[in-house]
Amino acid sequence: MILTISALLVLYLTFLRFSVAFINMVSRPYLPEAEPQTGDLPSLSVLIPVRNEEKNIDRLLGSLASLTYHNAEILVYDDGSTDGSAQMIRGYEALDSRVRYIVGTELPPGWTGKNRACHNLAMAARGDYLLFLDADVTVGYDLLRRAVLFARRHDLALLSMFPEQVMRTRGEKIVVPFMFRILLSLLPLFLIRRCSWTSFAAANGQMMLFRGDLYRRLRFHEAVKGRLAEDIEIMRLVMRKKLRGDTLVGGKEIRCRMYRSYSEGISGFSRNIFSMFGNSILFFLLFSLTGLAGWILFLFLPWYYMASYTIMILGLNAMTAVTSRQRVSENLKYLLPGIAAFYHIALTAVVKTFRRRYEWKGREVK
Repeated sequence: MILTISALLVLYLTFLRFSVAFINMVSRPYLPEAEPQTGDLPSLSVLIPVRNEEKNIDRLLGSLASLTYHNAEILVYDDGSTDGSAQMIRGYEALDSRVRYIVGTELPPGWTGKNRACHNLAMAARGDYLLFLDADVTVGYDLLRRAVLFARRHDLALLSMFPEQVMRTRGEKIVVPFMFRILLSLLPLFLIRRCSWTSFAAANGQMMLFRGDLYRRLRFHEAVKGRLAEDIEIMRLVMRKKLRGDTLVGGKEIRCRMYRSYSEGISGFSRNIFSMFGNSILFFLLFSLTGLAGWILFLFLPWYYMASYTIMILGLNAMTAVTSRQRVSENLKYLLPGIAAFYHIALTAVVKTFRRRYEWKGREVK
């Protein structure tokens, strides 16, 4: 009896995830095509924090150079890079009058490096809108104009996007999709803009567009200066202030190669996995245990329990792949290794939390 009740609970929770994945797929949480422009666009500051990004910064600045946006500036903050990032940025500064290179200052106690870099960038920016981009993204397809017009039309304090993920190695294909499996099966994205509950907060620091006057007044990165998952914390702050935010899924207008190997992905995701569950250990454990229990429980029950569970798992993963513009066949091919990678990430995160010590970009974060 207990076994059957437990199995039914797992099936019910899986059905909820299946339903959320379906809602996200049919609601199409994408940046719409820009309407015909009437009047002048507001000024825009593109803000890029950089630390040891010589492999990426050239592609981002090159892609920005191809986008037309009048009255824009591009500020790049070098947070103590020890590679060739500075030379590349200086080269673009000499070629493009919009680019300005800023040498970072010493990191004060209580700040993470990225939060301090973003704060300093914002204080130096002059734009009506502030667009923060990570150095590992590339942009195109009129992103700047479309994003600003969308944010202005919906009176958004913050617009964030999850870029389309570029995955080339087997390790990337195993570990990176788990981010979308969690996001798109647990949170109906259309609720972010329509509901002020902070439990519906989601954002991605790879792309965050702020209304400049609100940012300068509330100093969002300063408000979360010591947080590793600053993006979600900032969206929660936006909601608590009764402001409007939205989070979308990107396509050809913004792409990112987040990690280049399995080990990089495990290390990177383990920094902020708990924030994906609202920093609720109970929610995290419920997700982890029910996911693992599903495969075990149904071995001891009639075949149709396992069949129902398997169909829903395959279906929700196919739908999240469609929504995030991944290949469905490739997503399902690496599904089981990806599930194992989730538990590897979770275990790594628990160990790091216990030790209260993280390292990223050659800098230790305690």
